Amino acid sequence: MILVEEGQSPLILCLPHSGTEIPNAVLNRLNATGRLQTDLAWRLERVFGFHGDLDATLVRSSISRYVIDVDKSPSTPVSAAWDPAAALCPATTIDGKKIYQDGEEPGPTEVEQRSLLFFMPFHRALRKQIDRLQRSHRNVVIIDCQSMRSHIKGVTDTGLPLVSIGSAGGTSCDPDLRNLLVGTFRGREDYSVGGDEYAKGGFISESYGQPDRGIHVVTLLLAQRSYLRHESPPFEPDKSRLARLSADLAEAMAGVVDWAGRSEDATGVAASSRSETMPESGMPEKGAVQRKARVGAATADRAAEIVPVDPMILPKVSGARMADVDEIPVTPLLVAE
Repeated sequence: MILVEEGQSPLILCLPHSGTEIPNAVLNRLNATGRLQTDLAWRLERVFGFHGDLDATLVRSSISRYVIDVDKSPSTPVSAAWDPAAALCPATTIDGKKIYQDGEEPGPTEVEQRSLLFFMPFHRALRKQIDRLQRSHRNVVIIDCQSMRSHIKGVTDTGLPLVSIGSAGGTSCDPDLRNLLVGTFRGREDYSVGGDEYAKGGFISESYGQPDRGIHVVTLLLAQRSYLRHESPPFEPDKSRLARLSADLAEAMAGVVDWAGRSEDATGVAASSRSETMPESGMPEKGAVQRKARVGAATADRAAEIVPVDPMILPKVSGARMADVDEIPVTPLLVAE
């Protein structure tokens, strides 16, 4: 299910990895490691519970990233299931531990079906919200909200900063926006701040980030120790940590909304024409990647210096509604190889 709460401000909070639901056809084939789902962005929807106060739009999927990772490219080959950095339908955890019983990994037919049932509806819903907001705002900002454990062997051996802010190497958003967020957290006591080293961004940044056309994508990666009591099952929130982080994020996101409102549209492209730049597939139009590269190269010198630092039931979402996915027939997930 795709959960959407529409707001009218130019801010979209996108949560691609907070879903916990796994269809029985998949769950029954997972091993004990897979059932723990340690790689999810646990309880992240609670961290961003302030979105209504900012009139922001919230887009998230209830489906676990172990079923399909909606922040990975749909063109990723099935063989990449064993590569945690690239897997669309992963066969391992982020640190390389198997999540399926022997021989139960999904094959090409099942991966395609999962894409039709869960991946495409998510991106259709996200693109619809971008198009809607571009009709009334010169700049639309998408915050790709993620979280992960602070210490993952082979991934974050030196420890994950509390907050990492990524811009796909300076190509997915205006550098002033990135600098604004970096400065917000670097100025706060007890916050360690990282950049693209960990928050590189994925398919969402690559597909939608077109700052020259008024679409800005920032990857915001939180270390789970910033709001959880323990980074292990049952991933219970720490009330005081969560409250502090939510308050600081709310202030930071209010700054983003203000930035979007006062920033000039340097491209001179009308909102109505910009809203037509995102094709049905969710992939950028031809030449968008090259334009992003030029923008990133032209503005790299303006980037802020960042010093690297050595339940299965989703809560109900007030006012949530299913995205419009009438174009895709929703059928039970089957295992057919």
